[in-house]
Amino acid sequence: DSAYALRPWILTPYLTPGNENERRYNSAHRRTRTVIERTFGLLKARFRCLHKSGGALQYAPETACKIVAACAIIHNIAIRRGLHLTPEDTDTEDEEQELPHRQPGDRSIANEGRQRRNHIATQY
Repeated sequence: DSAYALRPWILTPYLTPGNENERRYNSAHRRTRTVIERTFGLLKARFRCLHKSGGALQYAPETACKIVAACAIIHNIAIRRGLHLTPEDTDTEDEEQELPHRQPGDRSIANEGRQRRNHIATQY
């Protein structure tokens, strides 16, 4: 996503893919992002605390990660027990996504991110 700066922990798509490896990486990145967004949508539908209208999580990042992981586990248990979400449950209005402001950063961090992305693009 071009809203985010390339970092070792945030691997963005290539802005102008120049070869087949980069195009394949971008395609995989797009598919993965779609799955992640759908997953977050399902979790937010089942657990209102994860949705902005439910108040959102007001915790330290480490605690918020544990809460999201617990929600994912409980969601999977619910699915295994046949407690699927109905279309009404998942019909939440798309909220305006607040995009971060791209921050110019340390070139060495961006270079490390570029190296990781290139490694993934060429190895997988």
